[in-house]
Amino acid sequence: MKIKCTLFCLLILFSGKVAAQTKIRLDNPSFEEPNRAPGQTPSFWINLGEATATPPDIQPGYFGVKEVPHHGRAYLGLVVRENNTWEGVGQVLDGILRKDSSYTFSLSLNRSNTYLSPTMLCSEPAKFNNPTILKIWGYNTKTKQEELLAESQPVSHSKWVDYEFVLKPTLGDYDELDLMAYYAPGFEQTNGNLLIDDCSAIVKK
Repeated sequence: MKIKCTLFCLLILFSGKVAAQTKIRLDNPSFEEPNRAPGQTPSFWINLGEATATPPDIQPGYFGVKEVPHHGRAYLGLVVRENNTWEGVGQVLDGILRKDSSYTFSLSLNRSNTYLSPTMLCSEPAKFNNPTILKIWGYNTKTKQEELLAESQPVSHSKWVDYEFVLKPTLGDYDELDLMAYYAPGFEQTNGNLLIDDCSAIVKK
């Protein structure tokens, strides 16, 4: 009886370990913050924007952004700027994206019709409402290697749309996932915004 119990417990532990290896959960995947503010990087995330520029925003409620969250009470607001700078966030993972392995990852994207903010070129509020795209990067914190794993279609819609991506590293292993806003084709070096909410776990296929 003790042998059966021991084997059963080992099987449960092994199953839990396998599940942990095949699913990487993000901390704060919906960018929640009890006391949110503009220019504030969400907890558990790293600001990847230019050091001389303002950090991303936890929305809604700032710069005219009023979209209702897709999940929870908040979401992330990223901008791209006419001076060839853009915003992004990253998170060190509790797991590794392995070379030549495939993973599924999804999130919800939106664009606000209103996003007014001063720029480095002008103190008067400018419109940041052009379409953008999302770029998803893998990054190795030890070797500093990075790889573009996926990118979205231009996000020109002003409603939440779920996007699913397949991430397949081909150059190396990565222990950090980075989400970067970038110019949509035809809107290079213009002001735009990208809203992100409800990131899924990263699941090995």
